[in-house]
Amino acid sequence: MAKIEKAELDHIAELSKLSFTHEEGEKMAEQMGDIIVLMDTIRDFDIEYDDTKDNNQIRYAQLREDKAEESFPAEKLMQNAVTGGNEDCYVLPKMME
Repeated sequence: MAKIEKAELDHIAELSKLSFTHEEGEKMAEQMGDIIVLMDTIRDFDIEYDDTKDNNQIRYAQLREDKAEESFPAEKLMQNAVTGGNEDCYVLPKMME
């Protein structure tokens, strides 16, 4: 089990503006040690991404470059929209009774 030194715990508590009683400090040091052990365990896992294993038939290398382009004119998109007499309000068909 990893052990957090009292000086390290005091430094972390000072940075996070926390204060602990002696008993709380000991408990906190034990819990932080457990977290460090867990993180060391997780570090051992192989987490290299393989884009062929996510049911995706397209590899990232085959995707087009993402670049900004001119968008469609808003006036053209909104020419069939029905406004409710107010430019900020649109009339939609009733979906539920």
